[in-house]
Amino acid sequence: MAGFISPKYTLSGELRLKRPLKVLFQYGLLITSTIVLFSCSYFFLPGIDLKEGSKLRVGDPGLDNMEYAALLSADGWPADTLNTAVSADFLDDDEKNLVLAHNLVRYDPAKFARLYVTEYISYFKGKEFHYPDIEPILLTMEGKEPAVELFYELLRWEGAGLLVPSEGLSEAAASHARYICELGIRGHGGQGGMRARIERYGTWERKIAENISYGNFSAHDAIMYMLIDDQVFERSHRKIIMDPDFVYIGVAKDLHPRYPTGYTYVINYARMFREYPDDNE
Repeated sequence: MAGFISPKYTLSGELRLKRPLKVLFQYGLLITSTIVLFSCSYFFLPGIDLKEGSKLRVGDPGLDNMEYAALLSADGWPADTLNTAVSADFLDDDEKNLVLAHNLVRYDPAKFARLYVTEYISYFKGKEFHYPDIEPILLTMEGKEPAVELFYELLRWEGAGLLVPSEGLSEAAASHARYICELGIRGHGGQGGMRARIERYGTWERKIAENISYGNFSAHDAIMYMLIDDQVFERSHRKIIMDPDFVYIGVAKDLHPRYPTGYTYVINYARMFREYPDDNE
């Protein structure tokens, strides 16, 4: 009969399907398996407890590095170990805090999810994000879904090694921060591009990357902004932060005219990086 696809059996009794039906059968198995795995990953993982609190407030601006570390210690973090930028005199307190914030999520992603991501989730009202005690309301494209997605992704992730601050990478980041803030633009282009900027200050091996976070109330807010990655459907900022290949980090901040709510941060990452020797040495 035209259009009819019948199953065939082999001599062993095994069912053998003609190609069109076989393809449909394989796709059906794939879709079914994906749904089952997705459902199980949410079913067997702990639920989101919005009551689990922290000593740290989401929008807390103006914390110096020691204050930030003290609040993290009160939350049960080994802040002295994670605060790898504490002696980096080429970074200010906000920049040191952003290095520390990176190390939090890489050191214990599940703890980070339960303490801080849940707090962010609780501030969503539809697609509006309402900071506590702060007047501006952030209008998101995706609402709380990326934050919920992040929560479960962090519970599944094993974490990565701590990031170590690099003066050369920080100088490269500062160069781009000045460039985009003076011109009032966004993006990674300019001055020859990311690679050219980084190579003016040293040599790198294997892998480099760059994140930019605009108009943040604090360094802690900046890390959450990049991890949630609203409107960035490939979650590229999140992937960079969670990439276990990276060892070195450079951070710089500046004030962007289009984002007056706080500092704009440029962050450079590298697997291996060596600064050029100082000519004065």
